[in-house]
Amino acid sequence: MTTTDHNVLPFPLDRRRELKTCPHCGTHSNVWKIGRLLWAYCDQHELRWVVADYKTITPQSIDRQQLRKGLEFLSNFVEVTG
Repeated sequence: MTTTDHNVLPFPLDRRRELKTCPHCGTHSNVWKIGRLLWAYCDQHELRWVVADYKTITPQSIDRQQLRKGLEFLSNFVEVTG
C-alpha cells in the first residue's frame, strides 16, 4: 500500500524575519561559512544565526577540514532564528 502525504504543508521559511544582528546587542562578532550556510555569531551573548543559504554549493566543493572546524566552533553557541 502506497501512502501519499497530501496533508503535509511545507514550513513557510519565507515568512521568517531575517536576523542580521544579535537580538540582544544589535551587533555580530564575525561570520563563518559552513557548507551551504553563512553563520553570524555574537561572542558576548554566545548566539549564532544563519544569514545566508548558498543553495548552489555542491557537497563536492566543501572543504571538510574547514567544515569540521566551523562546526566545532559554533557548537558552543545557541542557535536563534528570526
